Amino acid sequence: MMNTQQWNEAWDHAQDAADALRVALSDMGAGASQLMHLRPMVTRRGTTWVDVGQLPADLAAKLADVIRVGSLDNIGPS
Repeated sequence: MMNTQQWNEAWDHAQDAADALRVALSDMGAGASQLMHLRPMVTRRGTTWVDVGQLPADLAAKLADVIRVGSLDNIGPS
């Protein structure tokens, strides 16, 4: 079982990851309403997650393109 310090460190890691994803999706043109579903999470065992909730299909497709080619610069304008 995690102690409070371990949980706080895990939460910070999950929050940092959620923030990084929020910035990346924002750079791809996602609006605030599309980013509000991103949530950091920590399991009882200390596994960190980012729950992405629901993404609009066009944003999910663009994200898939970026992942495939490795950079937003390589997929052209929005």
